Amino acid sequence: MSRKENEHDDSSDNIFEKVEGGVKKSARAVKKQWPRVKRVAKKSDDPSDVKENVEDEVKDEIGDQVKKQFKTKLQSGASNLQNNLQEKKEENAEKVHSKAEDAKEKLQDNLLEFREGVKSFKESGEELQEKISGNAPTGDKSNKKNGTKVKNSSDIKSANDLKSYDQVKGPNDIKGVSNIKSYFSD
Repeated sequence: MSRKENEHDDSSDNIFEKVEGGVKKSARAVKKQWPRVKRVAKKSDDPSDVKENVEDEVKDEIGDQVKKQFKTKLQSGASNLQNNLQEKKEENAEKVHSKAEDAKEKLQDNLLEFREGVKSFKESGEELQEKISGNAPTGDKSNKKNGTKVKNSSDIKSANDLKSYDQVKGPNDIKGVSNIKSYFSD
């Protein structure tokens, strides 16, 4: 015999063994699940009752089997959903942590950039102030080019410098015609 024929014979023997094993398993399952004939025979007194009792017993047994299968399917589906939910929860937790780390790094970078910007702004302000104060004489803070005085924070009036109601001029303090100088009077 050739090599192919030997392989063919071995595979066909293997298939027959599998079929035989499957038939045995099926017979055991049917034997466990099928209603017992003795129980049906005990319930029925008359041979015509046997048929009805068998139908009832088969319906009951099938109903019980459907309930069991439904229950096992439901439980396996629930456990699968629970496992999937747990996996998704873990994945989302990892994503959240990684996103939080990325956001933290970006915030740190932005804050450093902002700090550098504020630092350069402060330096340019200081340079401008030095230029302004460098052009002005030390005793007088007036600009040589246009003759205006550069004011600082001490020049701003406070609440104490404001006039109160008794310092406001009234109608008696207004100058009249006699106080106006004219060309005719010296």
